[in-house]
Amino acid sequence: MSSAIDGRDDVVLPLRLVEPITGEAEFGSPSVHRELTAIPTGRSSVATLVRQGLVGHLIVLLGTVAAGLVVGLTPGTLVLVTLGVVVWLGFGLAALPAYERAGSLRPAKRLLAVLALGALTTLVVSDVVSAELRATVVVLSVTAVLIVASALVHRAVMRRVPTLLVGPADAVNRLSARWEDREDLVVVGRCTWDSNLPLGSATVNSVVRDVPKLLRTVRGARVVITADQALGDASLRHLAWGLQRAEVECLVLTDMNDYVEFVRPTKVGDQLALALDPPNSHLVGQATKAFFDRSVALMAVVLGAPLMALIALAIRLDSPGPVIYRQERTGKDGVPFTIFKFRTMVLDADQRVEELRELNDGAGPLFKMTQDPRVTRIGRLLRQTSLDELPQLFNVLLGDMALVGPRPALESETSQYSQWVWRRLHVKPGMTGLWQVSGRSTLSWDESIRLDLMYVNNWNLRMDFSILVKTIGVVLNRKGAW
Repeated sequence: MSSAIDGRDDVVLPLRLVEPITGEAEFGSPSVHRELTAIPTGRSSVATLVRQGLVGHLIVLLGTVAAGLVVGLTPGTLVLVTLGVVVWLGFGLAALPAYERAGSLRPAKRLLAVLALGALTTLVVSDVVSAELRATVVVLSVTAVLIVASALVHRAVMRRVPTLLVGPADAVNRLSARWEDREDLVVVGRCTWDSNLPLGSATVNSVVRDVPKLLRTVRGARVVITADQALGDASLRHLAWGLQRAEVECLVLTDMNDYVEFVRPTKVGDQLALALDPPNSHLVGQATKAFFDRSVALMAVVLGAPLMALIALAIRLDSPGPVIYRQERTGKDGVPFTIFKFRTMVLDADQRVEELRELNDGAGPLFKMTQDPRVTRIGRLLRQTSLDELPQLFNVLLGDMALVGPRPALESETSQYSQWVWRRLHVKPGMTGLWQVSGRSTLSWDESIRLDLMYVNNWNLRMDFSILVKTIGVVLNRKGAW
């Protein structure tokens, strides 16, 4: 019933899935097929269609036809609109990675963009646009709404997918701990290659040969295999075939976590490859971000001018010295720039760093103190509320910084960067970022760097908007601010 993988005695897989395809034990033999199909996964064909998003698309098509009938489209126009929606959804699915097809909002976003252009055209030339064309715009608007609703419902229904982890003990335990609080999956079992490991909450629950037993226990579970060289191509192929016969979804993880949003499967010759498409390599994306940043910064400067004037007056009355503190920081690609902040410390703060070095509470090369004696009374309030960073809006307008990005680093910090950490300088530093909304000063050095690199490798405007919204809450509760 079981066999070793690639000559390893400690690697055992169930149901002869890794048996070589020979005359004595062909994988396609009736006996093996009976064993594979005997696993009751609890997943019907309808459930599979729901999981793949095809039921949602069918509802979208039916809704499109119903809307066309309600607004009175002619049969010919209705057929053309329906066929157009079919082609649109089909190309949308083909262009998306398999893991996000069912719950993706991209087809709806693209359709809404086309509709916006169509609606604008309709308004401009309303006198010559036929009633049939206006009705078509209405029907397609309903279609876009249905696509959004279908994706959102799919995300809600398919949350907390039962997941069975398979792989080396350290890998499955690490992933199980990392995914413990996730809302989109729940780890229901952990299986390892090594049958000699002790069982219990601190390690894996079972060995690989128990996969069928666990699948019988948990309905609708999927199998996730961690990246491991021990599992050969033939063994993985046979395992995937067996799980496919049992209608169990099989996923294989990669180590390319930083590029999860921009990985596209492709082939090089006869080999599977992952095409990496980093977001910061596109001129259109860079231009869009620059326009968004400067537009928002200009609006914030205009609206926040009275508040900044009051802060400047308070600083002037609280302690002697300039209102604005200027410091050289490292910008994109290592180019230095002058950062602007409201002064929150006494005048000789920079000269006193060395005498306070042993009291440093910061992580890595960072120098920070929870109770810094150099901070003024007004300065402490400004730091806790992050209002001291408002002048950085002018850095954004000048193009030295972005609204969202990695934390602007000192030259003394970047001189200690490894080549890996240096990648955080491939984009402009930001007024806020993942580090700001994930703990701020309470983060370890390694964690803050990991978050910065995650942002650099996965940037998109939606992420920027999400971080900006979260920043408001972080600033209001003053969490992690020193």
